[in-house]
Amino acid sequence: MKENSKQQDLKQERFLVEFTKIRSPLYGYIFSLIPHRDDAEDVFQRTSLILFQKIDQFDENHSEGESGFFSWACGVAFYEVKNFLRVASRKRVQFRQDLMQQIADERIESLKQSDQRLPALQSCLQKLQQKDRELLHQAYQSCNSIQEIALDSGKAVQSLYNRLNILRRQLARCISQQIAISEEQS
Repeated sequence: MKENSKQQDLKQERFLVEFTKIRSPLYGYIFSLIPHRDDAEDVFQRTSLILFQKIDQFDENHSEGESGFFSWACGVAFYEVKNFLRVASRKRVQFRQDLMQQIADERIESLKQSDQRLPALQSCLQKLQQKDRELLHQAYQSCNSIQEIALDSGKAVQSLYNRLNILRRQLARCISQQIAISEEQS
């Protein structure tokens, strides 16, 4: 009896360690499929409980470590999202099932790269000119609107929007290149 209890304690401890690592990306995955924060929170809580209850169904021998646990958790979350949307569909318009599956698949891939994206973004930001970094900072980290930034800088609103669009594309391209280089070196 003690042996069984000890094994259960070890499983629960392993679950908590693995779950802690994927908690934020899992919530992000759910939130990308259910854009209402309160609904996403509810589905996340339900998914967390089900994952804990079904930990015996997670086969560590056929997993890929942390990404295996994350994939398994996303699979459980996907079915919880589908269930939530099925029930909610009686109340409001929802995505088609095939579109939701496509979004879910793309989001999993994106989240798998999220650990690489922030360092790549930081590196790419350093490659920009100081005035471009300042514009990005004003646009995304200050409380000012683009109209206020344009007024303060003496530039046209549309020219700031155009510049921000160019910078976003440059950063996206740079981040993709950084990740590709990182994956080639791995």
